[in-house]
Amino acid sequence: MKKIITILFLISLFISCSTKEKTDEELLKLDKIALTKSLDSYKVFPYKFAKIAIRSSFTRDTHSEEFQSFKSTLNKLSGKLMSHNVSEPQKLSFLDYLSIYRDYKKMEEFVMKTDEDQFPTISDIVKVAYGDSTKEKVPYYEGESKKIVQSLEHTVLSVIPVLGKEIALYECSKTNPDYLPDSEIKTLLHYLRGFLFFEKGLYYLSEDEITRNITWLEKNKGIDLPYTREVFQWGNLNNEQTHTGIHGLNYLFRGFDRLMMKRKIDEERALQDFEVFIKDANEIGLQNEITWSIETYLYLKNEKKEKAIASLTKLKRSSLLSSKEKSKIEESIKYLKERETGSLLNGAYDKYFLAKIATKYMFSMLAEVEWKKMLKEQNVPHVDEMFVMVDNVKHLMSNINLYMTKDGLKEVGEDLKNKGKGLFDKAKGLIE
Repeated sequence: MKKIITILFLISLFISCSTKEKTDEELLKLDKIALTKSLDSYKVFPYKFAKIAIRSSFTRDTHSEEFQSFKSTLNKLSGKLMSHNVSEPQKLSFLDYLSIYRDYKKMEEFVMKTDEDQFPTISDIVKVAYGDSTKEKVPYYEGESKKIVQSLEHTVLSVIPVLGKEIALYECSKTNPDYLPDSEIKTLLHYLRGFLFFEKGLYYLSEDEITRNITWLEKNKGIDLPYTREVFQWGNLNNEQTHTGIHGLNYLFRGFDRLMMKRKIDEERALQDFEVFIKDANEIGLQNEITWSIETYLYLKNEKKEKAIASLTKLKRSSLLSSKEKSKIEESIKYLKERETGSLLNGAYDKYFLAKIATKYMFSMLAEVEWKKMLKEQNVPHVDEMFVMVDNVKHLMSNINLYMTKDGLKEVGEDLKNKGKGLFDKAKGLIE
């Protein structure tokens, strides 16, 4: 009998331990592990391959023996990616891409385990490649200055939308706001990291990032915010109003993080964050898809049916929404008009739909920013050449990913067959 009681006690102890709520710290740690795993992606590795090739092209260190064995291959690729002719950049052929794909497959394991930050910064490489003279030995960034510069480079590349969400997340993971001086770039980087972590479903990582940013913003109220005005198209706002706007947007996405979490306390915190966002938005007269969405959610929570319908009607007119999403809002309006008592929240307007509208709005803002123009205004050297490089990398990624699938290889093979047997046989030799 004692043995049975002991077994039952151990079982109950195991169940209670396994069902015990995890702490914020434990959940944050799980998100960090999930982030690392998400970067092991067939979309990220070809990009890393290109970045390593570019950053190692003028390295003055020997690095490992393995790197030395691949050095000539990497130099060949970097030469193709770093076109000097801005008006007519070098175009890669089918055979170029197939050759690069073959090289990539040989180096795949090396790419997976190699940290690109061990090589010189892109700024260093650009200075040598496109500088007025390569005769003099240009000093490279080292130590703390290198950490700052490469963190800024990762930041710039994480906001260029043509590279895609997976690359934005990879670049964002390589940034470190702590390396940056107290400036507008630092707060925008915190916000961007928080937003991208949220979009990836890493809610605890995102909440941690944004909470730190809110603390930073509340301690630095007098900071100049010209980039923030440009990114969010707030040209009519003064500096104090811009600070209120970005403060509110941080509360907004922390609210979304908490809304997606499973604990009751998280939902309560989310509603408090949304209240702060609406207060800040009203203070500066901000009216857009996000404010209408959050207004609706809060009105529904507080059983204010008529006000919820008014906000939903504004939202339904948005050009950001698809016809299917507008139809879903129309369902919600119809449901609310017919509903007299009880909870007004229903599946037609849930937290996922709410978050989808907010992320659409953010991506639309980022897509409209003229990043090249902004960098030139800050006197960043060789911006045109850098964007040619980005464009070449973008084309490389899309084509190399095509060749990484059997269907893609078959499609290319058929195309080459039509162009001539000699070309097709040459391509086969590269693949085999």
